[in-house]
Amino acid sequence: RQLGIALAMTETSKGPVGVGVDGSEQSIHAARMAAEEARLRGVELHVVHCVDIQPAVLHLPGGTTDTREIAKRQHDAVQEAIGEALGDISYERVGREGYAPDELTDYTEEVGAGLLVLGSRGRGRVAGAVLGSTSLRCLEQAKIPVLIVK
Repeated sequence: RQLGIALAMTETSKGPVGVGVDGSEQSIHAARMAAEEARLRGVELHVVHCVDIQPAVLHLPGGTTDTREIAKRQHDAVQEAIGEALGDISYERVGREGYAPDELTDYTEEVGAGLLVLGSRGRGRVAGAVLGSTSLRCLEQAKIPVLIVK
């Protein structure tokens, strides 16, 4: 069975392509796809990494309690992995703090993005239903087209 998907080119489709990344193989693949899409559209690529610092993390033995330092370390590690994967491709690095689906959809709206690209972790239906999934929540919340890369 084939599924045809068409993305309508609207005024907002001329904005940058945003891609949400977490350092996983799926997000690295999504970043490569987003880079190609940005190239084809002739727009900027914005690579967005979100960190949601949970209060429990701040009480781990030997851990720092500085949420900015935790977020910076995570942003740097993920952006390094993405940088290696994208090579010479030019892109804007974006670090956000908070719940990823909210931060990703808010950011793409703020910059007038034309497309949001996300990787799919391929979790089962039960886990997705119980835990929720970033890609599913972004698909529901976004006001722009969302491409989920498997």
